[in-house]
Amino acid sequence: MPPLSPPALRKPTPASYLLSHVFAITLALACLAWWANVSGLDMRIARALFDPALDDFPLRLNRWLDLIGHRMVLALPIGIGLAAVGVAAASYRIPAWRPWRGPALALAATCLTGQVLVNQLKHYTTLPRPYDLDSLGGYTPYPSFWWTWVRAAGGGALPSGHAGAGYSMLTLYFVGWALGRPAWRWWGLAAGIAGGVGFSTVRILQGAHFLSQTLWSATLMWFLAALFFYPLIVARPAAAGLNR
Repeated sequence: MPPLSPPALRKPTPASYLLSHVFAITLALACLAWWANVSGLDMRIARALFDPALDDFPLRLNRWLDLIGHRMVLALPIGIGLAAVGVAAASYRIPAWRPWRGPALALAATCLTGQVLVNQLKHYTTLPRPYDLDSLGGYTPYPSFWWTWVRAAGGGALPSGHAGAGYSMLTLYFVGWALGRPAWRWWGLAAGIAGGVGFSTVRILQGAHFLSQTLWSATLMWFLAALFFYPLIVARPAAAGLNR
């Protein structure tokens, strides 16, 4: 009897992929982010981390958290994106890398577009950083509206760039799927969740972001990845489904 082959990755139909990955999961994440804010969970977490005696967040200026979770992490999506561009370029000279060309370009597009959108959107949303609120040691009242068309009135915090950097690793889930590697797909999902949650936690502990702001970053990065990888996954040959 021949050995059993590992289960193949079933190629989704365009409709099922759009419904499940582009719309349903994105909507679920958006609803979770919205709920974290309107339910008061954002403020409950921030108040629990705020020290009235110091009139500040004790971990705000922690040297190690600031170095790893604030400064270094922003290089992650840019580094991944540039490395992916390098792989795509090299695939024109290295035949064995040609199957990686499409996934590498989609990965680069997700990471780089995500950083551009995050850095622009935060100038048009009004929810500030927790430590900027006057009730948490800052200077500004809680906003009564969500959007602004005046950049100077933006809160500069929604969505979170640092959380977005961590959640950029969600692209690895789609890379594994596009290449027909089930194990890579699920390890990529785990890495993306771990990276996003980890970097989000650091910034929440520092009083630099509300939970909802980090969840909006997850929403944006998932949506972009699902969108950019759509033609690769839906058009992937069925034979590529075996885990090689």
